[in-house]
Amino acid sequence: MTLEDVLAVAGGSPVELTTEAVERIERSRAVVDAAIERGDAIYGVTTGVGHARNERLPHEALDAMQPILVEMHLGAWGDPMPTEVVRAGMAVRLSGFARGGAGVSVAVARALAEMLNHQIHPIIPRYGSVGAGDLGQLAYLGRALLGKGVVEWRGETVAAAEALSRAGISPVGMRPKDALAVISSNALMVGHGVKLSAAVAELLALADLVAATSMEAIGANPSFIDSAVAGARGSPGQLEVSQRLREALAGSERTDSAMASVQDPISFRVIPQVHGACRDVLDRFVSDLEKELNATSDNPMVDVESERILSNGNFHAMTLVVTAESLNLALAHLGLLSERRCGQLWDAVVSSMGEGSEGAPPLEEGAPPYVAGLALRYPAAARYTRLRQLAQPVSLDVPPLSLSVEDHANNGSEVLWSTRAIIEIVTEILTVETLIAFARLSVSGPGGRLGAGTGRVVDLVGDVVGGLPHGTLPDETHARLMTELTSRLDDFGNRVR
Repeated sequence: MTLEDVLAVAGGSPVELTTEAVERIERSRAVVDAAIERGDAIYGVTTGVGHARNERLPHEALDAMQPILVEMHLGAWGDPMPTEVVRAGMAVRLSGFARGGAGVSVAVARALAEMLNHQIHPIIPRYGSVGAGDLGQLAYLGRALLGKGVVEWRGETVAAAEALSRAGISPVGMRPKDALAVISSNALMVGHGVKLSAAVAELLALADLVAATSMEAIGANPSFIDSAVAGARGSPGQLEVSQRLREALAGSERTDSAMASVQDPISFRVIPQVHGACRDVLDRFVSDLEKELNATSDNPMVDVESERILSNGNFHAMTLVVTAESLNLALAHLGLLSERRCGQLWDAVVSSMGEGSEGAPPLEEGAPPYVAGLALRYPAAARYTRLRQLAQPVSLDVPPLSLSVEDHANNGSEVLWSTRAIIEIVTEILTVETLIAFARLSVSGPGGRLGAGTGRVVDLVGDVVGGLPHGTLPDETHARLMTELTSRLDDFGNRVR
C-alpha cells in the first residue's frame, strides 16, 4: 500500500482484498491455530497481556477472552478523531492484515474491508495513545467489528449493530488472537501521519508563494535565490525552493537586482535554507511512513515462512516519531521566519503611512480591509509563541506503565497532534504576512509588473478584500483569505509536490 492509496481510502475510496492477500492471511492464521493446538505460550493469545504476560489462560477460555480483551483496552477520551484520519487508520490496519504478520482470521479482515466500503467508521476519541500501539483507541474499532457501541455511518451516529445490519455485514465472532491483531498496532498514528504529510506539502507550497509575494512587496534583491547560490550548497530542498521562488517571480519588475538593496534582512535571505530544510525533513518523513506502511509491526508477529510466532517491539515506530519531531521543529522555524517578515513588512507599511502621507487610508467609515494585516501583526506574534511551545519535543514524556513492564513509549500520537496544530498556526501567520505584503503593495504605489505566481496571489487578495466593506473586522478578512489561499493553491501555478 502506498501513501496515495491511504489518502484515497481516507477520502472515501473503496478497498479490495485480493486473492493473494486472502491467501497470506489464511497461511498466517494457520500458524496461529497450529501453535494454539500445540499449547504454545503466545503473548496475548494463550497468556494475558502487559503485566499478566506470563499468566497462562485456560484453553477453553480463549474464544471468550476476545471481546473481553477489546473491552478491557477501551481507554480514550476527547473529541472524536476526524473521519478521514479514522479511515486512514482502518486502511493501514487492513494493509497490516494483508501482509500476513497479524495472524488474524479472514472473517475479521473481510469485515474491516466491508466497513470501509460501506462508510462505517468507529467513533474514536482523540486522546488515548502513548505511541506503543494505539490500543486504547483501536479497541473502539474492535468493538464496532463485534457489533457493539456506536459508529458513524454515512455521516450519522448510529448503533454499530444497526449500521452493520443495514450494510449486510455480520458482526465478527473473534477467534484467539483476533482481538490483539485489531488493537495492537500504530495504524491510527501512521494513518494520521499520511494525512499530515499531504497537508505539510500543501503548506510548503503556500509558504513559498507567500514569501515570494513579500519579496515583491519590499523589492527584494533576488540574488539569494540564484541557481548558483542554491547549487553551491547542494541541499535538495534549497534547490527546489529557489526554483519555486524563481518561477513565482518570473517576469517581475519589482525584484530587479539592479534596483534592489545590496542585501535584504536575514528573514528574506534565508528563505531557501529554512523552507528547504522543511522539504528535506518532509521527504524523510514520507520515506519513514512508506516503511511503516510496508512493515510487519504486529506483536506477537507471525512469521509465515518459518511458522513461528515471535514477541517483538516492531510496534515501536521510533524512527517515524523522531522524524516527525524534526518536522515540527523545522515548520516552527518556517513560522518564525514568516513572523519576522511580518515585522519587516509592517515597518515598511507604517513608515509609508506616516503623518501627512498620501497613502494613509481614510478611517471615517472604518478601516479598509486591505490594512487588516496591520492590526493582526500582534496576534501573529502571539500565535508564534504558541508555535514555539508546540515544537518542543514530547516523545520523551511518557512514564513507565503497566507495573513498569511497559517502561518506554514514544508518544508518537501526541507528536502528530502537535504537527496538526503547527500546520494550522503557520498557515494563520502566513495569511497575516500575505495581508501585510498586500498592504505594502497597495500603499507604495506603482512599482512595476508582478511575477507570474505572485501576481495571481495579489489578484486573489485583491478579490477577497475588494469584496468586503470598510469596517470589516480584521479576523473576518483573515478567515476569508486563509480559506481562499488554502483551497486555491493549484490556481497559483506552483505545484504542491
